[in-house]
Amino acid sequence: MNELLDISRLERGKLTVSTQPVDLVTMTREVLAETDVLVQERRHRVSVSTGDHPLPAVRADAQLLRQVVMNLVSNAIKYTPEGGAIEVRFERDGDTLRWSIRDSGIGIPRSSQARLFEKFYRAENVSTLETEGTGLGLYLVRLIMEQLDGRVWCESEEGAGSTFRFTLPLAELAE
Repeated sequence: MNELLDISRLERGKLTVSTQPVDLVTMTREVLAETDVLVQERRHRVSVSTGDHPLPAVRADAQLLRQVVMNLVSNAIKYTPEGGAIEVRFERDGDTLRWSIRDSGIGIPRSSQARLFEKFYRAENVSTLETEGTGLGLYLVRLIMEQLDGRVWCESEEGAGSTFRFTLPLAELAE
């Protein structure tokens, strides 16, 4: 229900977005801690890679960004078979920070990839799994990323997993 309300507000431009510096690494680790019970139940292996250098904060609305991270982490858990691997990576890319999550899940058919971020869309192959979903999560992710001056995309091969990525502007460049 909250997703529908947020989508409605974002579509109408009625959601107040308050950007500030956000430590995306810390936020991601908090989301991973919250989802650890599901990870343990499914015996997933989760890794986080931040590279060799400290990463700067991004400019974002913390509450909205948390929804993005939670949605993408939850999807990786949901669509990765038991015992699979999930990897979260952070990389500085010029004046942005790139966040990515790669899973060893079912992957997304090429024919579905162009529509992934549309409202109510679910890829054809998800019906083979016993998963629930409204087809609103990735649409909400896209709307939020647009509000935060970010970009989101997916790279996937059916049967070989998926990688979802987003970029956000660095906080230090916005001040």
